[in-house]
Parts: sequence; C-alpha cells; structure tokens
Amino acid sequence: MIIKVLVENTAISTEYGSVHGLCLYVETAEHKILFDLGPDKLFLENAEKLGVKIDEIDTVVISHGHVDHGGALGLFLQQNHHAKVYLHKKAFDRHFTKMLGLYIGIGLDDSLATHEQIVLTEGNLKLDEELTIITDVRERELYPQSNRNLYTVENGKKIRDDFSHEQSLLICEGKHKVLLAGCAHCGIVNILSKANRDLGECVTHVIGGFHIWKDKSPELVREIARRLKGCDTRYYTCHCTGQKNYVLLREELKEQIQYVPVGTVLEI
Repeated sequence: MIIKVLVENTAISTEYGSVHGLCLYVETAEHKILFDLGPDKLFLENAEKLGVKIDEIDTVVISHGHVDHGGALGLFLQQNHHAKVYLHKKAFDRHFTKMLGLYIGIGLDDSLATHEQIVLTEGNLKLDEELTIITDVRERELYPQSNRNLYTVENGKKIRDDFSHEQSLLICEGKHKVLLAGCAHCGIVNILSKANRDLGECVTHVIGGFHIWKDKSPELVREIARRLKGCDTRYYTCHCTGQKNYVLLREELKEQIQYVPVGTVLEI
C-alpha cells in the first residue's frame, strides 16, 4: 500500500504547496483512492508533482462536510468522470465556525449533492473486501475542545455540531488494517475504539488529523496519547493535530507516531 500526502498544512519542502486542509492518495492492490480533497486546486498541483493521475482515481471518500476537506469536490468532478464519491448524507448540511460572535460558513457546495458520481452514506458501509466506511461514532470520551466553535443547523436554528456527518475509511490489505480519519472530530480515541470493535482486532495504522490544534489542556492531549498506546498501532498525524500538541503526543508515543506533511510518501 502506498500513501501520498497531497494536501496538508505544511510541506516537506518549497517544491510543494500547502494549505489548511487534507487530501491523501492511497494506492492498494485493488484501488486508487483519494481520502478528502482539500479546499481548492492544490490537490491537483501536488498530485502532478507526486505522479498521481487524477483520472485514474476510482474511489473518493470525503470525511465530513467542511470546506477544508471537500471544498475541491467540484474541481475533482471536472477532472474525473467515473469515480464514486462517498459522503455522509448530512455532509451537505449547512456548517459554520463561530468567530468573534459571527457565524462563518464552512460547508460544502450543496448543488453537487445530486451529481451522478455522489453516493450519500448512512451507517457503516462495506464497499468491498478492502474498503469499509465507518461512521456513527457515539462515544464522546476525550472529546476535542477544538469542536466548541463549530455549528450546524437543525430546525432552522444553529446548534453545536455533533459530527454525525463524519466518516472514516478502513482499508484492509493482507495483514495491514489502515484507518484514515480526516479530522477525528468525534475524538480519535472513540473512532479508533469503534474501528477496532467493528474489525474484531486492532487497527495497524492510523493516518489523519486529531483536531486538537486549539486544545489548551496538555493533560487532555497526554491522556489521548496514553490511550492510543493500547494497541501496537502506528500513527501518522497531520493537519488539525497542530505542531505544538503533536510534540506532546510524541513525548508519550515516541516512535509510534510521526507527522506527515505534503510530499510525504509512505509504503505500508
């Protein structure tokens, strides 16, 4: 399995662009996948530099309905006319961040919801023997404080987002069980716990953001790290984990965790 980081907040060199967002390319024995697309055309520019051909992608999974993960959806659909794109049925709901008392829209272009390549999901969905979409994470243990300013709309009123529109992707290839988690708004400990239960064994690798970049409690971050030690899982984190809290995670998890900027190529 090959994973290439196409969009992330940082880059390994000035050769690649970076932006607040996420897009991962994954190549397995059976699939060429994009997990998230980032906010804009950057995924196309970095894909070309990393030898990824967008017209060969057969599967796209967008983790949740925020623009930094799915803002480039329209651009992808212009470039690729056959891949299925999986989003939770609530991903096209209205989503906001609250800053200085103002609600700022961070949702996706809902005009794309009826596009013929879009598949709206609900609950776990097994695509084939390699790919399973995992959602409906109900636990809220060690819940990211960084979620506090994120909202959606229910019955015409803005309410705090419960992230029922969030989904992760489990890729099973041989002995490797790789979990891709976009922002882990539901809490990486909770998502991993559900994936392990659904799988019946420990995930071997986790790749994605942990959404603790604004969390100001070092003890919360350290406790997350201690809980992640439970299995012999390898972690590759990025995006909304934040560099400062990544250092705290690294102090606890040591070689078990690695930060992966744009341009990183992993072979699993």
